[in-house]
Amino acid sequence: MRVKEIWRGLLIILLIGIGAGILNVLFFIYAMNPLSIGAKGDEVAVSTYAINLFVGWVFFSAWFLSRADDELKKVEEAVHKHDKEAFMLEAPKQIALSIRILYLLISVLVILSLHLFHLESILVASMIQFGSGFLVVTTALVLWDLDNPVGGAIGAPNIPKEWLQELQAMKNGHLVSELEAPLEK
Repeated sequence: MRVKEIWRGLLIILLIGIGAGILNVLFFIYAMNPLSIGAKGDEVAVSTYAINLFVGWVFFSAWFLSRADDELKKVEEAVHKHDKEAFMLEAPKQIALSIRILYLLISVLVILSLHLFHLESILVASMIQFGSGFLVVTTALVLWDLDNPVGGAIGAPNIPKEWLQELQAMKNGHLVSELEAPLEK
């Protein structure tokens, strides 16, 4: 059953990425490209801006994905070693909200930076805009999923139900000690 959940989650991420790519193409063709018709003299500035922003986004993404993957591995290791204490320490960790907001802003700027070019060919415009929208949105969704090692599609498998219940109680502000929990034997 877990395999179906994983594939369903990954398929949803993929479909959202495809939808984002298609919407990005339509937005570019019908809204942004007509606005950039007289921007021939700005090509060097736009190119420099777009390339630098995209390279920065790539480094941010690689760093965030690496960190989220490390946290997922710590949770998986705790489950594998039956180390509930380590699990309870590592599972609730998430990327800070301020970093998430910064990442979203940079992602939006990367997509919009490619809208500054005026492209004559519908094929070229579609490939660039679909690819950038798909890549950026899918990467962000994979990052968010990795950052959820307990409930994400790429989350840690085989977590004992008792641990999940205790983690949920801890998130809700109810710290359940082992003495208060009913003995299950």
